[in-house]
Amino acid sequence: MSKTLKPTKVLVTGGAGFIGSYLVDRLIKEGHKVIVVDNLSSGRRANVNKKGKFYKIDIRSPKIHQILKKEKIESVFHLAAQPLVETAYKNPVETLEINIMGTVNILESCRLKGDLKSIIVISSDKAYGKSKKLPYTEETSLLGDHPYDVSKTAADLITQTYFKTYNLPIVIARFSNTFGPRDFNFSRIIPGIFESIIKNKELLIRSDGKMIREYTYVKDIVDGCIRLSQNIDKIKGESFNFGSKNIFSVIEVVKKIEEILDVKVNYKILNIAKNEIPEQYLDWTKAKKTLGWQPKYSFEEGIRESFNWYKDYLVKK
Repeated sequence: MSKTLKPTKVLVTGGAGFIGSYLVDRLIKEGHKVIVVDNLSSGRRANVNKKGKFYKIDIRSPKIHQILKKEKIESVFHLAAQPLVETAYKNPVETLEINIMGTVNILESCRLKGDLKSIIVISSDKAYGKSKKLPYTEETSLLGDHPYDVSKTAADLITQTYFKTYNLPIVIARFSNTFGPRDFNFSRIIPGIFESIIKNKELLIRSDGKMIREYTYVKDIVDGCIRLSQNIDKIKGESFNFGSKNIFSVIEVVKKIEEILDVKVNYKILNIAKNEIPEQYLDWTKAKKTLGWQPKYSFEEGIRESFNWYKDYLVKK
């Protein structure tokens, strides 16, 4: 699908973060004026494209509405969130406040502004919770039952409410596990493996190593976001899954990276993870049929490109 978005003024929440910063880069490359909102709790100022305008602000702040008006925002990509399952377990109140009420504040600010062309809200495969039937389709019930999963389920349902009640031009994206450069959460398995290799340290695996996830490269995920915005007129109110064919257990990820990079990973299974969903992967047929989207990067390509970035980053650090 070759059509591009007409240049607009775009707000990206979480635009200093891992996925958000790649999205900002892509939007700027395509000629948009991009305003980034991020409180830098997990994002980094250095990630933000120098051509973007940056506000250090929490998505729960009432100033969000003022920024939308002042900057004459036309489109919104809402990615900002507390993104870690383990952090949600240890501090549920903050996670619920950020992921739920932060999303409410963004959507309410959009409603009050009233003239937005598109609002892309980033949800997660975790919003589905545990399911006996896999893969998840967009029709699968949203049934999160632990703090992080519930925060994504609730934010997803609230987003649907703002479409159904106020007819905002909203689309929801649900991603699988995303990997690539600029992910500084080394508790995640792929960045953790890279750090272990580069620093020659033991990799501590919190789970039993058997949990199954789907891994999609960050540039493919960003392409999915862009296509949602390009097609907003025909898909308002809908949800789309974005994933890959890379469906592996944690131990399989370790073994595949060992094979791709021709290294040996020194790891230890702790089996202390709590509230993790045992198995998750998505059916992304709808995105393929409706948007012409499918992942372009193989797991090997994504791992090699990512590892080279982490090697450069960690050695410099």
